[in-house]
Amino acid sequence: LLFEFLGRSRAMDEDDEVKIEEIPREASSSAAEAEDAKEDEGEDKRRPVDRALDAIEEEKKNMTALEKLERAMLWKVEGNGFFKSGDQFKAADCYYHAIIFARDLTQNPQYYPDMKHTQDDRAKAKELCESVFTNLALVQLKYGTTMDPKMDGEERVKVLKEAAKSSSEALKLNPKNAKALFRRASATLALAKSEKSNEEAQKLCLEAKADLMQVIEADPQNREARAELGLLQAHLKQLKKEEREGEKKEFSFASTLSALAAKEKDVLPDKSVRKQIITDGDGGKWLNEDWMHWNAATKCVVHASFKLISGGSEGSESPVVSLSFILGDPEMHEGMTVAVKSMTKGEVAKFTFAQHRLSSNGSLAQLLPQAKAESSVWEITFQKFVTWDDMDKNGERLLKIQSEGYGAECAEELSEVFAHWRVFGPDGKLVHSSRYTVSLQEGTGMKQIEDEDKDAPSYIIGEGAWEPISTLCKCMKQGGVGELRLRHVPELPKAASDGNEDVQAKLSMMMNGGAKPGKAADLRHCVVKVELEKVVPPVVGPGDERWEGSTAVVQERFRGEQLIEQGNETAGVTRLRRVISWVDQLPSSEASSLGKEAAAARSSIGWVLVDRAAPILDSGSVSSDILKIAKMDLAEAEVHCAWLEANHASLAGTHLLRAKILVAQDDDFVAAHKQLLEAQRTDPDDKRVQEELRNVKIELRKLQERESRAKVVEIRDSLKRARTEGSEVLPLLNQLSEIRCSWETIMDTKIGVELKNCQDCSAEAKQLSLEILGRLKDESKEQRPMWES
Repeated sequence: LLFEFLGRSRAMDEDDEVKIEEIPREASSSAAEAEDAKEDEGEDKRRPVDRALDAIEEEKKNMTALEKLERAMLWKVEGNGFFKSGDQFKAADCYYHAIIFARDLTQNPQYYPDMKHTQDDRAKAKELCESVFTNLALVQLKYGTTMDPKMDGEERVKVLKEAAKSSSEALKLNPKNAKALFRRASATLALAKSEKSNEEAQKLCLEAKADLMQVIEADPQNREARAELGLLQAHLKQLKKEEREGEKKEFSFASTLSALAAKEKDVLPDKSVRKQIITDGDGGKWLNEDWMHWNAATKCVVHASFKLISGGSEGSESPVVSLSFILGDPEMHEGMTVAVKSMTKGEVAKFTFAQHRLSSNGSLAQLLPQAKAESSVWEITFQKFVTWDDMDKNGERLLKIQSEGYGAECAEELSEVFAHWRVFGPDGKLVHSSRYTVSLQEGTGMKQIEDEDKDAPSYIIGEGAWEPISTLCKCMKQGGVGELRLRHVPELPKAASDGNEDVQAKLSMMMNGGAKPGKAADLRHCVVKVELEKVVPPVVGPGDERWEGSTAVVQERFRGEQLIEQGNETAGVTRLRRVISWVDQLPSSEASSLGKEAAAARSSIGWVLVDRAAPILDSGSVSSDILKIAKMDLAEAEVHCAWLEANHASLAGTHLLRAKILVAQDDDFVAAHKQLLEAQRTDPDDKRVQEELRNVKIELRKLQERESRAKVVEIRDSLKRARTEGSEVLPLLNQLSEIRCSWETIMDTKIGVELKNCQDCSAEAKQLSLEILGRLKDESKEQRPMWES
């Protein structure tokens, strides 16, 4: 049946025009109705194309969705065969049939239940139609470009428009189809070359350029697209030249000079920004409005130079200032953003700005000359634009990987990287380089120069490596090159492996005009460029060929403890977790000898977790998410402590961790004090134990002071009642004589006043009161001022 159908389709008149269009269901009739029409009207006067289409629609009625897809695929395969053999007409005919069979299935089955197809059928149909439309566009493009523009002018234009239309149909199904974009661009450029109207031809060129730019952006190495872009730009340049020559002819010889100058135009309706072109740019459409959204994943950085011609504070022209900034950045004058958006790459133009269009006080705007007048005139050159990936979608960190590098994986946490890096200011000037060395030259004094032979400094990712270096190295492999544009640059690195990095960085800041060397506020809107020379992955454990046995475990724990002491607790805990994991992987004979190393690692991890969680648990103003994390930390610390008590109960670290948990969970300072005393007995030199014991003693004293204060207040009030009622005060005074309290408690409770009043009760009461007052006076000498003159 398939080949019989193919044979009938071949019988169609090849001279008839074949068009792709939706076949309305109302237009198709049943076979019986067609027979009745023939009997009533006699001979069928329909065109062969219409008869063929009706026959196809009739055939489709009895086919399932799967059968339609299979039939469409067969037509596509046959069309590909005809195209390879050079038969463009038969190839196009097959592609038309494939589309007719499959296109209905691209509809959503939710809204077209009568078609009885699934979402999977729909996806296959869309993929098939996209491919067929792209192939059809190629056939039409090849045929159209081989036609003689003079002999077949109208027909050629019609075919090229069909090629562009077929490409557009493919792009409706997949807007990122590079082949369809390229073929639509080629067809549009061919139409532009045939267009008699210069203005319309330029418009077509810009449309074609937009398509080609999308292709090149997706695949920068696409030579075919770049070659086509070169032809397009050459033709566009010629069109602009013809446009200027045409404008010149409209003026008399006397007004030629004035006619050559471009007229000033309003960029904004309120006339607050006016533009006069000095030199034309490439004329290409480059702006994507999505870039202007500050939460977009892609940002556009424009590079331009600015020169204040009039309206400045000194009344004279200012020097040229070159800057790069994110398009739409609020720290740049709004007027400058509007101006650049109206330009094309390479264009030079003169702009007149109203004062309110240059009102930003941002750091970028402050790099430009200050315009004081009501209106100011600027000359702006639009040099280039570059798109970046916005890592946080807020303009803070923009990423561009120029070369990913080679190797299996990117640098990871704990990898040792050897990398050279540079920092460039918003004006493109070099601020600092890891290759800098100081040179003392006669006559010029001290100068920094880049030494290309200087060894790259090394850093450990996650352990003190400068944040921009870590960020870029994690995105690259060995040999990679990448850039990070930062709104706020962190403080330049501290000492690297050679110990000189911090000195060189501060020297760079001073020599480049930094007011306060090394401070983050000095560097804004800068680009950090990293060249990753070498990546040494971290040792992964006993299975690593670099494994050094027990030495590796000891060194890893020492490094972890060292990081914790330096305040880098996150990195330290990561190292200590590796120690535990490594010991667990070792055979029992080896693991037993390293048991204390694993125990010490667990103790330190638990100590960090509790130390981190305790302030959060004590605070009453934290979010539920943060509180949940703190509780998880405390739970993990409890697991480590339980393991330690089961396996290494006598270690000082075990007692230390239990004491930390007791304080964090229940403020049980008494029990914690007992644990810490035991830890101190086991290891008297442990600094953490000493520090925690000191803190717990302070808290115990506070607790005791609160208890004694409460008792003193209670006795004071009881003494007052006893004196008033004439009761015996001696039992109360005896209780007070056994209480030890601070000078602050004595002063706050005014117990001394009550003791003096009790002296009138009896001789014994007087004697005891005087003894208590004397003791209190002696005990408080070190913590009170002199009592009386």
